[in-house]
Amino acid sequence: MAVSIQKAVTNNLSHTEGRTTMQAYIRKMSGEIAKALPSVMTPERFTRIVLSALSTNPKLAETTPSSFLGAMMTAAQLGLEPNTPLGQAYLIPYKNKGVLECQFQIG
Repeated sequence: MAVSIQKAVTNNLSHTEGRTTMQAYIRKMSGEIAKALPSVMTPERFTRIVLSALSTNPKLAETTPSSFLGAMMTAAQLGLEPNTPLGQAYLIPYKNKGVLECQFQIG
């Protein structure tokens, strides 16, 4: 399942023209998010949580789309809410060889 999700992320990113916002990438991946989430969490709730994380930490929007979407999908597969007061998981921006990437971390 993880391989098919990674392929979908790569395909969606390679077919995008121009500069696209992270919010647009999240909307584009909504079908894959729904497939990855466990039944206890709705795709709408997870999407709202991730969009809230983006607005709370603007550096996340500056990370590479593939790293952000990969970290987001890891949280979805595990059914964890990233960057919420529950502290289940975190999406963390960090520099890797000068490139800002998003890292997933379990709380």
